[in-house]
Amino acid sequence: MNFKWSCALFMSSLLLIVISVKGHAQQSNKATLKIKPVVCMVKSIGQVCEMTIAVDWTIPSAQDVCLYKDNAPLQCWKNQRKARTNISIAISEDMSFSLRNENMHVLAEQKVKINAAASRKYRRKLKSDWSFF
Repeated sequence: MNFKWSCALFMSSLLLIVISVKGHAQQSNKATLKIKPVVCMVKSIGQVCEMTIAVDWTIPSAQDVCLYKDNAPLQCWKNQRKARTNISIAISEDMSFSLRNENMHVLAEQKVKINAAASRKYRRKLKSDWSFF
């Protein structure tokens, strides 16, 4: 019985290792685009949010790529596999950023959202209107 459990444990461990290695190999074949921060706070909806975003991207093989804000190019790189940069932006609504190759094929995409701070007149009261004292 101990031998069966040992074999089962060994086979399970081996299977997990194979799956994790395969998953890691598949993950490295995908393009990634990371933008921080992904949320911008404004006082009210419709206001322009001005901020500097940190952009970090990687692709499986070196090629010419550009970072787009909707359909407008922000910055391009020649024959690169990865890059990290800071870019100043101004947005007034949720915006989609995409990394595209020279054929305009979207390799990776990320969205930056706008959140409006809650107005004071809609804030919840923290104490009740009545009291025993």
